[in-house]
Amino acid sequence: MKVGSARIFAALALLACAEAAAQVQDLPGSISGRWRFPVDGSTQTFSLSDIKVQPDNTFTANLTWWQSNPWCATRDLPIVGRQTEAGIEFDVPRKCNIWYQVQLRRDSSGWIGTATNTMRGFGLELDLKAK
Repeated sequence: MKVGSARIFAALALLACAEAAAQVQDLPGSISGRWRFPVDGSTQTFSLSDIKVQPDNTFTANLTWWQSNPWCATRDLPIVGRQTEAGIEFDVPRKCNIWYQVQLRRDSSGWIGTATNTMRGFGLELDLKAK
């Protein structure tokens, strides 16, 4: 009976690993969209290109994140993000004293989420939509 139990456990463990691997690899090659500042309605574009899933629930990608001031934009910067149960997370590196923590989750229309920042003592939150 112990041998049978061990086989069942091994089969369940293998199934769980296969299911986790399938979830990890469920990212598109690119994601692009717009962020919006709800206070004044201003918008800009962002994109993740060349997304590559890593075996440790992270991913690599090239990030482009436009700001209202083009001097402060991030263009085609290699980043490492994290896969979560809800979707993905990544950081937009500090540029012109502004940085963001981004969370995106799948929605029936694509990807939605937020980018948050604490800048000079004020909380800043952006809405994101992407495909």
